[in-house]
Amino acid sequence: MTPKPVKTASNITIKESKIFNNPSASQTEGDLYKTLSDKIDEYILKLGYSNSQTLGIIVQILTQGKVRVDFRNYTERLQLFEDGELFTRTEAVDIFDKHIINMKKPAAAESSASNMTQRIVIQPPRAHRPGH
Repeated sequence: MTPKPVKTASNITIKESKIFNNPSASQTEGDLYKTLSDKIDEYILKLGYSNSQTLGIIVQILTQGKVRVDFRNYTERLQLFEDGELFTRTEAVDIFDKHIINMKKPAAAESSASNMTQRIVIQPPRAHRPGH
């Protein structure tokens, strides 16, 4: 058995279909094809950098081949472009983790990082003894 070539989020293509909940809007936006890395970046901006929901969505699409994500105004259906290209849970998490590690920080974030608080320590108040 030959090992399958190492895949990254940037060379995995997905199909995205949006269905809007508002009856006056068009029913579907049409299918878009994009890389998994673009979708991860989009969800990180939308759902939060450390959000476990993003990981759950990505693992689902890579292990099952498709996933449905409901938002307030629309539903997204994501599907792997290559149907037979399923991954194990471990491989899916690895693809996600490698993408997060390799994400480029904006230049402004790097320059302002030195101005940010580096360490926060929260201590409970000392108990006051009467007469001291």
